[in-house]
Amino acid sequence: MKTQKFKPLFDKTYKSIWISLSVLMILFTALAAFEPTALFVMIPTDLFVLYFLLSPLFGYVELREDVVFIRFGLILKREIPYRKIREITKERKFYSDSMLALKNAMDHVNIKYNSFDVMSVSVVESEAFMQALEQRIAD
Repeated sequence: MKTQKFKPLFDKTYKSIWISLSVLMILFTALAAFEPTALFVMIPTDLFVLYFLLSPLFGYVELREDVVFIRFGLILKREIPYRKIREITKERKFYSDSMLALKNAMDHVNIKYNSFDVMSVSVVESEAFMQALEQRIAD
């Protein structure tokens, strides 16, 4: 089967949180510039927070030959074999049931696999994603 790649969905809520946190980080770092020793704390903290704010921009979901490949950013990734997927549901809520999720919007698709594992993803074409995933599970 052909590999399909789905881009992440970004909600207005996520964008507003991202912009406001970025502005706050810049303001606090600018204020810390008056105390040079504070910059030793602020700059690493800013880089750490900025990584988690920008990571979803590099995430995607890819339906490969035997697995669903989910990239959460620059470092984290997860592969879920089709044979282990139990259920696919669509939800609309601010938080996700899984600790690690490619979730940048209130609309997301929950992929339940193994006994108790849940992975949440927010993709632009959620209906097409669910149909393609269900077709690959059925094959």
